[in-house]
Amino acid sequence: MTHFSSDTFRFLGDLTGFRDKQWFDANRSRYEAHVLEPMRSLVSVIGAQLREQVPDMEIRPQVNKCITRINRDMRFARGKSPYKDHMLALFYREGRKKEDPQLFVGIQPTEVWVGLYLSPPFLASDSAIARAVQDRPDRVVALGRALGIGEDLMLGSCSRYGEIENSMNGGDAEHYVTGPHLCAMRIFPANEVAADPADFVEEATEILTRLVPLWRAYLEGI
Repeated sequence: MTHFSSDTFRFLGDLTGFRDKQWFDANRSRYEAHVLEPMRSLVSVIGAQLREQVPDMEIRPQVNKCITRINRDMRFARGKSPYKDHMLALFYREGRKKEDPQLFVGIQPTEVWVGLYLSPPFLASDSAIARAVQDRPDRVVALGRALGIGEDLMLGSCSRYGEIENSMNGGDAEHYVTGPHLCAMRIFPANEVAADPADFVEEATEILTRLVPLWRAYLEGI
C-alpha cells in the first residue's frame, strides 16, 4: 500500500500560490507518486469498510469518482492558480454525488481533515435532520455524543473548504443544522500523518465508518 508522506505535504505546499501548467507537467511524477497513488490506496481501504454498511456507496478510487481533481475549472476560477493545494476523497451513494452528504478525507499542506461534510440543503429547515431536531432534539444530541461529537470529533461551520469559521456545540441539537456548511470531523496535523501513515489510515477508516449513522440521519432523520 502506498502511503502519504512528508513528500505529499511538500508537494501540496509547493502548489500554494500560482503554479502554471508548465510547472505542473514538470512535477507530475511527484503528484502521481506522492498524492494520487496514496489517495487511491486510502480510498480502497476505507471504501471496503464503508461498503459493509452502505452497499451502494461509491468506492471507485478514481479521479472524478471518489477522488477530486487537483486542477480547477478555470471557467469559474479566473485569476486563481490552475491548481489547488488540496485534494479530497469523497464517499457518497453511487450516482448521487450532488444529492448526498459526503464522508471525506481532505489533504492540505499542513493538515488533514477526516469527517462528514454537509451542504446547505441538508441544513435547511425542512430537511430530515431539522425535523428530527424539532421533534426529538434529545435523540440528535444522543447520537452525536455516541459518535464522539464534542470529544475526539468537532462540529464546525465553514463557508468554504479548509476554513473553519465557527465551532458548534455538539450538545446543542440546533447546531446540527447550522451552516452555511457543516463538518463533523477530526483534524490531523500533517507531520503526524507523515510520521505514521499506516496508523492514520486506520484512524481515518474508523472515523468514517463511525460517522455512517450521522450520515444516514441527514438523509432520513432519526
